[in-house]
Amino acid sequence: MLFISTAVTIALGAICARIVYLCYFHPLARYPGPFLARFTNLWRLFSFLSGQHHIDEQKLHGRYGHVVRVAPNWLSFSDLADFEAIYGFNKSVEKGTFYDFGRNRAKGSESIFSAKTDADHREKRRKVFGPALSNAKIVGYDPVITKNAGVFLSRLELLLQNNNNNDNSASDRPINIAGLVHRYTIDTMFEVLYGPTVCPQPYTDAPTTRDIPNSLRVVTKMAWCCSLLPFFGWLMSSRPMGALTRRPTRNKQGELTNMSALAAASQSLIFSHREQLTLSKQPSIVKNWAELPADDSRKMSPSEIWVEAFNLVLAGPGSTAAALTAVLFMLGLPEGREWQEKIRLEAQGQEVKAASVSSFPVLFAVIKETLRLHPPFPTAFPRTITQGAEGAIPNLPAALPAGTVVSANTFVLGRSKQIWGEDVDEWKPQRWLLESEQKRQEMEDKFVVFSKGSRQCVGRELALLTLAKAVVSVTTRWELRSVGKLKGNSYLEMAYDECWVTFKELH
Repeated sequence: MLFISTAVTIALGAICARIVYLCYFHPLARYPGPFLARFTNLWRLFSFLSGQHHIDEQKLHGRYGHVVRVAPNWLSFSDLADFEAIYGFNKSVEKGTFYDFGRNRAKGSESIFSAKTDADHREKRRKVFGPALSNAKIVGYDPVITKNAGVFLSRLELLLQNNNNNDNSASDRPINIAGLVHRYTIDTMFEVLYGPTVCPQPYTDAPTTRDIPNSLRVVTKMAWCCSLLPFFGWLMSSRPMGALTRRPTRNKQGELTNMSALAAASQSLIFSHREQLTLSKQPSIVKNWAELPADDSRKMSPSEIWVEAFNLVLAGPGSTAAALTAVLFMLGLPEGREWQEKIRLEAQGQEVKAASVSSFPVLFAVIKETLRLHPPFPTAFPRTITQGAEGAIPNLPAALPAGTVVSANTFVLGRSKQIWGEDVDEWKPQRWLLESEQKRQEMEDKFVVFSKGSRQCVGRELALLTLAKAVVSVTTRWELRSVGKLKGNSYLEMAYDECWVTFKELH
């Protein structure tokens, strides 16, 4: 009994000593933040699970300044110079354990998203981007995006008819478009990614995959949650847990459903029936990767192709849906309605194509201004200071020790008065319509939604084209009026549940 009592006393003493050290003597103790965050990750986890972490972090920076301690070994920054130091070209600020969930330790594989070092990422990007995601390649996906934008419009028409019960006098009834937008981005991204073999029809129309939007949300939320608890993420990436969590789901008829159906179909295409890629004339990302000559140094193995493709499944549709939902909602607000008409005038006699930003300055001003205020990934992706980068972040009272986790939140930066001025909270697309090339470049330098440097989003141009086509298709068909507020939660990726809009057909 005495032994147990002594052991408990020693343990409690050690815990208290650890808490005192973290609160008052740790190298990061000089930085302000929530009291709980000084000695535990629980504050950040609870904030994340609330779905409003980006707002919590904005409030913290408003209270404490541009550097906030959000976990015992984690600092959050809100200056543009800090963002560039963390996510720019500094080779010694790397991805740490936060990304372990995206690394298959059993197979030793990782995607471009989870690549740890700058050298690893550069090699991954060389294989992923040039062969399939450059502007020259995205041109080939244009017909697929156009077709799916047409399907999106047809679904909107049907929903409007059902909502109004064929009563024209009820045209002012709002509809919630959040689900339809997500279906559009899933159908588009999956067909662009895998081609007609996996997607012979709009993917969310198939009986076995109609619920894939919800399944995709569950998977991405679990992935990000694992990332905030490194041990849990490590455990979930282990072989036994991987086998348990990846157990296929089936319907009553025994057919694979949702994510299980997608995984099986994509594995069959990439590993067993690659000849179907050759037989199809329709360009796709996987087809472009697979058909590289054997002597091309960018050639990926089937395993690499499957990993990179599934990385795009997790990263693309949800974020693009969040962006499109926000754009349509902002256009429907009183301050956005004049911009609907400007887009209609701009779109007369021309079609949105890849790399057509210069032809549609108004459209892309609307998109960028919306993404500034409503970024698809409003919660920061962290990096880890390694040896050689202790002084990488400027204007700090002391160098950061190796192993420190650092991040800068795009939501916070997009609403910073120091960066954007006193009218930061106002939605003003005109701030992007500048005549001076120098001024336009200064605006681009402040636009961090797609990150910066060598690690900026590889799917940026594809996402923008998918967005732009849908916005033009909708606004040239209807006049939009938004109702209520845009409602959703962020689990790193923003997911909107409610976006109520009325549609008045143009004559």
